[in-house]
Amino acid sequence: MKKLSVITAGLICALALFSCSRKKPYYQINSQNSNANGPVKTAVKLKHLNAETKEYLLNKNIAVVIGYGYNDEATVTNLYQLLDLNYGVEKEDTPGLIKFMVFPDDFMVAGKVRVSSLYNQLEDKTLAGLLIVGAPEGLCNAVARLEDDSETGTLDYPVFSFFTQDDILGSESTSNFVLDYAQKTNNIDTEQTTYIPNFDATALILNSVQAMIDLRGPVPADKNLCAYIQKLVGKQKVVRPYFDSETGLQSLNHFIFE
Repeated sequence: MKKLSVITAGLICALALFSCSRKKPYYQINSQNSNANGPVKTAVKLKHLNAETKEYLLNKNIAVVIGYGYNDEATVTNLYQLLDLNYGVEKEDTPGLIKFMVFPDDFMVAGKVRVSSLYNQLEDKTLAGLLIVGAPEGLCNAVARLEDDSETGTLDYPVFSFFTQDDILGSESTSNFVLDYAQKTNNIDTEQTTYIPNFDATALILNSVQAMIDLRGPVPADKNLCAYIQKLVGKQKVVRPYFDSETGLQSLNHFIFE
């Protein structure tokens, strides 16, 4: 009996250590919008949605992936706070519209960074959108796996990719559109897009989340796509089509601004 008590005590200690080791992400700890000590409040933007839209969003998430160029602590914490205030971020014990993921912090599996874990984190979610900022290499493969799970082979929600550091063709094929910052090189005929801009993307991200709520489906790659992206970016930048520097061909869903 005494031996059993020792084993039980050991299990309790192990469980306690495990629970203590599962710390909240730094952006949740630093967030001023935490509702852990009070009732859950309706996010500001969600209050003004009509009944039909609220019903559409019920039990859905918009996944926001923050990667290269925007994954420093200050930027992530600011984005988290704004998304939580306006749309509500899903937490371990609290539902929310936004599924917020930061690379590489939220892509750790057994102590190693696994870009492919995006698939595992989203495969059981019902999504209303996927927004990717600064995609790391290989992320498009995880999105492609989500497409493979669909009966039609395509995703029935919008996928936006900004400032991708992933394979360009892979990003184009798994996103409704790709938007990059064009950095001029020494050759005036060449543009470099694998560049992380010194650009505050806060408004762009918030505008995109709202757009996904309104869209309720993918954005078609038609003649209106450039103008649509221009509205997301705002008047401070000019969006234009991307032309491949080697072939001179215009991409159907890849755009740049500078």
